[in-house]
Amino acid sequence: MRCVNTTEDGDGETVANMLCNNSEIPVEMQKCSLFCPNECVVSEWSRWSQCPQTCDPTVMQTRTRHVLRSALKSKICPETSQMQPCILNQNCFQYHYNLTDWSTCQLNENATCGHGIKNRLLGCMRSDGKPVNRNYCEQINVEAPAEMILDCVVECVVNCQLSEWSPWSECSHTCGFAGQMIRTRSVIMQTQGEGRPCPADLTQYRNCVVKPCYSWVLGVWSQCKVEGGQCGDGIQERNLTCMVHDGSLSAASKQVETAQCGELPAKDGALQLPCSVPCPGDCHLTEWSEWSSCELTCIEGRSFEPAGRQSRSRTFIIQSFENQDSCPEQEVETRPCSGGKCYNYVWKTSLWQDNERAAWCQRSDGMNVTGGCSLQMQPATARQCSPACKKPFSYCTQNGICGCERGYTEILRSNGLLDYCMKIPGLEDKKADVKTNAAKHKPVNSKMHDIFKGWSIQPFNQDGKLKLWVYGVSAGGFLIILSLIFTSYLVCKTPKQQQHAPPQQKCLTLAYDGDIDM
Repeated sequence: MRCVNTTEDGDGETVANMLCNNSEIPVEMQKCSLFCPNECVVSEWSRWSQCPQTCDPTVMQTRTRHVLRSALKSKICPETSQMQPCILNQNCFQYHYNLTDWSTCQLNENATCGHGIKNRLLGCMRSDGKPVNRNYCEQINVEAPAEMILDCVVECVVNCQLSEWSPWSECSHTCGFAGQMIRTRSVIMQTQGEGRPCPADLTQYRNCVVKPCYSWVLGVWSQCKVEGGQCGDGIQERNLTCMVHDGSLSAASKQVETAQCGELPAKDGALQLPCSVPCPGDCHLTEWSEWSSCELTCIEGRSFEPAGRQSRSRTFIIQSFENQDSCPEQEVETRPCSGGKCYNYVWKTSLWQDNERAAWCQRSDGMNVTGGCSLQMQPATARQCSPACKKPFSYCTQNGICGCERGYTEILRSNGLLDYCMKIPGLEDKKADVKTNAAKHKPVNSKMHDIFKGWSIQPFNQDGKLKLWVYGVSAGGFLIILSLIFTSYLVCKTPKQQQHAPPQQKCLTLAYDGDIDM
């Protein structure tokens, strides 16, 4: 037995046994039997029938054999058919094509780069992972991949090609140590194949030649100098110096001749400014504030003017209390501007405290501003009760009427005004809610009110003690209750005098808790 490489012509060439599938090696030895004269002779088993590709276990695989000679003396012949279910990877297999990876690009003879082809091999694989002959896949018409050969290109070796370096740029600084010059180059052709790669850095730097730095340096403003006096208009001065510095952190600047620095600075280069020293009694104002943002006068978020306004202000600093009434509280300047934005302005107030509160104007973006809100709509910042709250332990409430402090209750006159504050025993830590009827109901103008004006039935004195008449009324009420109880008792004990007397009355017992309804 040998392994043969078959061709389309049918001829074969013996090859190594390792190239053939071991599972397909023909059987070299098998069992056999020699039947006796009286035994039943049967043929060999046929091949098992083909299972479907789905390997459905409900489908049965069969094989048969037939009787060649019947047995004598009524002996039974063995079975002539067998069945078994189609079970995947046991007696039933599925098949699919298996592709190898693409080979390397194969060029023509003696070629090192250029066009070529690459291919891949096609094999048949069984569902249990064993490779089998391609005939198995072909017999069941498994669709084979179309592309087995592809064109390919092997790039020829090309080294990276760069341009020449550009000229060095000008120094980034005109003086000092920090200056640098730069030059660059670009890639003309990228690397191909195994050629030399392009460098990552295509820029070079180098330091500049160190040159000294000359600059004008302005000194601080002096105090306001007034000639011939101690107050009034004067002049502030400052110095302008030409300095040289080499740009290093350790070196210090040195003063040199003014010719080294060139032209004088045009902007912010003034060396003198007018100033003033306020005299005693004069109005002293702060410096002007920065100009505000451009604002428009708006109605319901819409502006009806072509240009906006900017404003700045300065305020008065008291120099002499005797002259403060003649000084303005604040000075405001305005100027036209463009690109303004509409804002809404509303008055805001704090909570009342000691009959006073703060009021300020707030812009719609949350910024507190001076001006913008209508002065006619400004809320009151102080409140007063009329008449004033002069009674002991009284104060002016938020509603503008007189009330009493904690631990006291208001005793009102018939006209609704506070008469006095009465201390409630045991309620020093609470605010009692006891009012006269005159406080709950507004009085009406009548002669009866004029007659009883100024007095009312009050059980307590101003010191919080009960009045004497309260004790008298309590004693009288107690006696009345006792008489009612005694009378009820006598009525219940009287015998019946008439046959058709009304039903017997039940005894009424009245409980007395010591209080009298007033």
